[in-house]
Amino acid sequence: MDKKFSQCKWISLLTFALMYNLVYLGRFNVNNMLDIMSRDLDITAVREEMIAMSVFISYALGSFINGYLADRIGAKKVIIIGGVMSVFLNMAVAFQNNWAAVLMIWLANGYFQSMIWVGGIALLANWWTQGERGKGIGIANFFSGMSHATAYLIPAALMAAWPDMDWRVNFILPMLILLAFLYLFGVAAVEKPEERGLLDYEIKNHRHQAREQALLRISNRKQGPWRYFFSQKKFWWWCGIAMLSSICRYGLLNWIPLYYEEERGGQILSSTFSNLTLPIGMAFGTLIITWIAGTKLFNNKGIIVTAMAAVCGTLVVIFPMIEDTRAVLVGIFFTGFALYGINGILWLHAIDQGCRVFPGSAAGILNGFAYLGACAEGVLFPAVMGFFDDKMAVFVIMEGLCIGMVICGMVVSKKNTVVIPEVRE
Repeated sequence: MDKKFSQCKWISLLTFALMYNLVYLGRFNVNNMLDIMSRDLDITAVREEMIAMSVFISYALGSFINGYLADRIGAKKVIIIGGVMSVFLNMAVAFQNNWAAVLMIWLANGYFQSMIWVGGIALLANWWTQGERGKGIGIANFFSGMSHATAYLIPAALMAAWPDMDWRVNFILPMLILLAFLYLFGVAAVEKPEERGLLDYEIKNHRHQAREQALLRISNRKQGPWRYFFSQKKFWWWCGIAMLSSICRYGLLNWIPLYYEEERGGQILSSTFSNLTLPIGMAFGTLIITWIAGTKLFNNKGIIVTAMAAVCGTLVVIFPMIEDTRAVLVGIFFTGFALYGINGILWLHAIDQGCRVFPGSAAGILNGFAYLGACAEGVLFPAVMGFFDDKMAVFVIMEGLCIGMVICGMVVSKKNTVVIPEVRE
């Protein structure tokens, strides 16, 4: 492949990935500061829940819209709009003294945050061909996984360095870092090969060629691709995988630490469990699993989803029997590894389905279902635990979700798969 083409695709990938590593600073800011904010602004527990959930609701709905927007007006433009608006909306929170204003701003922030990832998928689709796409998406999703740790460490470091610092500063200083990396992305990233006088990569897969031509006809008629995607029966099952994996992911982040804190007196896990161990497992899982799933060595993403969901289900059964801290942390690491590996595969499938015409739209639909799952997690787990009046219900719910993912993975698996040597296109 042309050296200049390779250089552009790597620069575009790395500048986007580095910038996205900081995006969660602007998504979890309220969650990190909510206890302090609540004392300062006199926010009740119910209002806290409304504010915390608002970003997920608007993010889910925004994903359905903004994926198509990225395909129509340009992925890079959508990423920059989303990033800049999120920076200024975070800064706006710092000047609020009313919970309702914070809620409205955070709803808007979720919408603009949803532009960034789907825009990135649309941009990467222009550069990363089938056969090596898993490497590019895996690296981008690696930085997405690590962003959970970044969003914890930077505010924590600021609070540790300046214990008397007002919570409002944490809505300003980290955003200046994000703005700097957003500028770097805007200057260095290239949206399409033609902008540098390069030819597009050639699609070798005949089914993908036919699909791209069909989507081009839809695009030329100025129609949206939603009817096309939802007419594909297996696409609904992929939406189910997106939702179930997201419920599990946020359930793992939020409820298993609570189980160990309340049932075991907090002796096994510290706060670093969900803030560091799990994100690191997630990051390496999605890097390795997505990389493998995107090659032609083993081109059956459904089987990998099934296998990773089965690993999660096995670990969930074992957790309540573990007493040793190190064993729990190892289990948590590998649960995050498998879960976020499934997440990475979603974006490979989005590009396979949307090709270079509507990759953002396909990613937006899957991301929308994923964050509907994040919203459902905040209702499902408390409701079931309240009904059974037992924190052990956390593991029962997660086991059921893992079984659901296994079923979905089996449905979308290709039949009669064989392992063939990888061929780079």
